[in-house]
This record gives sequence, C-alpha cells and structure tokens, in this order.
Amino acid sequence: MLSQNIKTIRKQKGYTQETLANALNVVRQTVSKWEKGYSVPDAIMLEKLADLLDVPVSALLGSAEEPDGEKADISRISEQLSVLNNQLAKELRRRKRNRKIALALCAVLLAAGVLLTVFCLFPHQQMYIDAETNRAIVCELDPALDEALAAEILSAHQPAEGEKGEYTAESHLVIGKKETDDTVTVYLLEEYARFGFQNGFFTDVGGGRTPAVYSFRKADDGYELISKEFAEDGSHYVPSVKNLFPRRWAKQMLRGLPQEATDRMWQDLASQAQAYLDSINRKATVCPYSEIETVFLSDYGIEPETENKICELKWEYDTTIGSHETTENGVRYVYQTVYDAGHDWVTFTKFEYESNKIVDFTAVDADTCEVIKNASSPERVTYYIGQLTNDCDS
Repeated sequence: MLSQNIKTIRKQKGYTQETLANALNVVRQTVSKWEKGYSVPDAIMLEKLADLLDVPVSALLGSAEEPDGEKADISRISEQLSVLNNQLAKELRRRKRNRKIALALCAVLLAAGVLLTVFCLFPHQQMYIDAETNRAIVCELDPALDEALAAEILSAHQPAEGEKGEYTAESHLVIGKKETDDTVTVYLLEEYARFGFQNGFFTDVGGGRTPAVYSFRKADDGYELISKEFAEDGSHYVPSVKNLFPRRWAKQMLRGLPQEATDRMWQDLASQAQAYLDSINRKATVCPYSEIETVFLSDYGIEPETENKICELKWEYDTTIGSHETTENGVRYVYQTVYDAGHDWVTFTKFEYESNKIVDFTAVDADTCEVIKNASSPERVTYYIGQLTNDCDS
C-alpha cells in the first residue's frame, strides 16, 4: 500500500516527516496525509519522492520492479495514482459515515460502562471529588504541595514558539504518595491542555495526558522540586509505568481510571479556560476539540490532490474550512479558510479581530488551483462559526 510504503521507507532512510517535507518543499501535514492514506502525491511529486528516498517508484507503489536502468512511465504512474485516488475518495466517504455510527455506539457503551468501571477498578481505595477544586482525588495532598505540583506541571508544558494555543491549563489525579522526613514523592496522572480559538470555540488545540512521578524536598516556605519522570509512549508505555510506579499503583494505572475521574479532569481544565475567557472579557463556548465538526474541502467535491495543492499555497491557514486566532505583537488576528460556492473559490483571509481590518486576502480557483489575481477582497469579513457534533456545556 502506498501510504505504508512511504512511511516504512522514510523511516528506513532516516527521515522524519518534517525533514522529508522540507526536502520536497511541502508542509509536514502533506507528508502526514500521504502516510495516513488521506491523500496521495501526484505523479511528478511521486518521482521526486522516489529519487529522494533512492528507491524506484514501483517500491512506493508496491508494483512490479522496472527493468534495470529504466524509470516508470509518467502516464502509467498517473493511471495508477488515479486508481488510488478513486479508492481513497470512496474510503474517506466510508470513514465519515462510519464515524457517525461509531460516535453514537460509543456514547451508549460509555454510559453502560461507567458504573462498572467505578465499582471494579478501585476496590481498595476510595476516590472522592474535592468540592473546592473539583478534582477527582485518590490520595489527598496538602494545599501547599498540590499548588507546587500544579505549578510544575504548567511549567513543564508551556508551548514552544509557533505552537497553537494562547492559554495552558492543567489537572492531575493523585494515585498515591510516599513520604520521608524531608521528601515526598507523588504518583499521579497529569493532564494539560493548550486552549485556543478554533471555529469560534475555545478548545484544546494541543495537550496530553500521562502518568508521572514528581519528587519534592520539604522546605520551610513550601516544596522544592527534586525530579520528575514521565511514562513513555507506544510499546514502552507498560514497562515504563511498571518501572515508575509501585506495583499496586502501577496495576491501578494500567487497568484504566474511572470515567468519572477523567471527566472531572476535563471539567477542571474547562473551568480554568472559562476563567481565562472571563479575564479577557470574551464570550465563547469551551468544548473539547473532538466535539467540533470538521469540514473538509473534499466535502464540497474538491479532489484530494487538488485540496492538497490549494492548502500548500497558504500553509499558515487551516487546511479545513474554519478559522483560528493568534496574537502577534499584541494584536489579535483571525486566519480564516472558506469555500465560496458562488465563484467556486477557496478564500484565505487574515483580519484583525477587533477592527475587522483585512491584512491578507487570497482567492484560489477550486478546480485549477490558480490564484485569482483580480479577486477583490470583501470590505468586511464574517467570522466563521462552526458546529458541534454533540451538545457541549459552556
């Protein structure tokens, strides 16, 4: 399969998605889409990719090898890619339909499993919800230690330059602790979320959840961090949790936590995000990113290959229909991608949030991928407001 072949050979040749994208003069998201099977490169790009990875085109397509010293015919490659594109379009439609069915099924199964999870996973330790902080707690910490722990989690997960998100929130579920006369080690599940404006909602545009161990030295004026360790991802996850946590707490972590606990962690993050909105005098619905409906250019009948070319022209904008906000030199801007059905254009507009002043406007023909030179920008921009796939409390 082309997507898997690209991924496998890229890794064999020592490229990351980022370095490969740079070498091909495309954005990293384009390589990611190839490897996930969301799109395929065109014939010219496939030849460039094969040359860069030093393999024949047939090795990427998974077809018969070309004779020594000969390259695959462009027309034949194009035919094969056309077949793959048709298969991909059918697969994307199937995935979209199945996603709606799966969401409905998951909601039913989730509701049925909550009670069983709560009663079965914590037979020896009682979980309770702290009324003041709204956090689910297995093992209680004194307020000064809890405050120091929260500060360290936030410090460890501040966004790097260029990353999305304007506000970072944290939550943690303490599984257990060990104390000596002058130190305390805390075993926990930590979660952080970077919130930003997406399609009119204030949502988690980045973040993560991981088991962690923090050790502190007791001091007269509070707690001083000694060390922090995190569970590893992927195939190393289970052994790393067993290595970091005492046996009884490792088992508890690996069995999974009650849905009530993880729901409360999200509510804790959401309440912090709402407090931030209040502090900047902004009204918006706080919701998980997974609940925001995603609208692709392909939903308007634009071919995946054309969609990729259009998005690569304006890589700093969203690759789906919608908007996001950034603050640059103290000014809040909106980057917005919209499909103009009347002209069959995809428009990219950057404008100041407060004044609605347009800073950048580009219209691209949805069929030819050509920039429309004579397209006049609108006098004012209508802020794109998306939809939620489920009801979500603000």
